[in-house]
Amino acid sequence: MYTLREDLNGLRLTAPGSNDVWVMFDGRRHRVASPSVYQALFSNADDLILSEEIPTIVMGPELNDGTCLVRGIGSHAIFLLTGAPPTIRKYHVPTYEIFTDFGFNENAVLDAPPLLLEAVELTGELTSALDGTRRAPAAEAEG
Repeated sequence: MYTLREDLNGLRLTAPGSNDVWVMFDGRRHRVASPSVYQALFSNADDLILSEEIPTIVMGPELNDGTCLVRGIGSHAIFLLTGAPPTIRKYHVPTYEIFTDFGFNENAVLDAPPLLLEAVELTGELTSALDGTRRAPAAEAEG
C-alpha cells in the first residue's frame, strides 16, 4: 500500500545503501534522475535524510535531466521546471522560506524570457512541511 506523505514535503530522502535521492513534494517522492540534476537544484548533500519508508510512499514524476530552477527576467518569482515535451511541468516556489526549506541553490536559478515561462502551464505550488509548522502558530494566534 502506497501512502501520500505531505508531512515530508520539502525533504530530500535516500535509503540506506542506495545512491537514489528522492525529493518530496505534493506528498509524493520524486526521484532525482542524475547527479547533474541534483547539482542543478541543490547546494549540498548535507540535508539528505536516511529513510527506509521510501518504497511505501506514492511515486511522482521523476526529476529528469534538464530539470532546473527558473526565474523570468525582471521577476522575483521562481519556478521548478521538469519533464519533457509535451509534458513539461512548472511548479511555483511561493516564498523564500520554502525555497530554503527545499535546500535549493540560489546560484542555480536561471533567468529566462518571461514569454517562455508563460508558455508552460502551472502544475502547482511547492509547499513544505516546515512551512506548515511555521504557519500553524500564526493561525492559532489569529484565531
